Amino acid sequence: MGEKAWERFLTNRDRFRVAFGTEKGKVKQIIVVQYEAEIGGEWRPLVRYDMAHGYLHQDVLHPDGTQEKSAVIYTDLDGALQQVLAELNRRWESYRRAYERRMR
Repeated sequence: MGEKAWERFLTNRDRFRVAFGTEKGKVKQIIVVQYEAEIGGEWRPLVRYDMAHGYLHQDVLHPDGTQEKSAVIYTDLDGALQQVLAELNRRWESYRRAYERRMR
């Protein structure tokens, strides 16, 4: 299985990190899709999608170290990768605002 990975900056303080495994041009494993923000001088993961624990799920991470975990429903991993990237593109700013609010 091959692995593809990339990083995309949304702003100088917001980025996506993506890594997934492929076989014959198809996504076979989502290793990580993560939104990270530079807050207080350090890069922090705010939202992560991965297949740890044997299923595709989302972790919303909080400043106190707690997480909200929810399963992602999908029909195929190619579509799932596109689905989670689209969701993060739509909502990354709201995830950042919520995280910063929780820091206060």
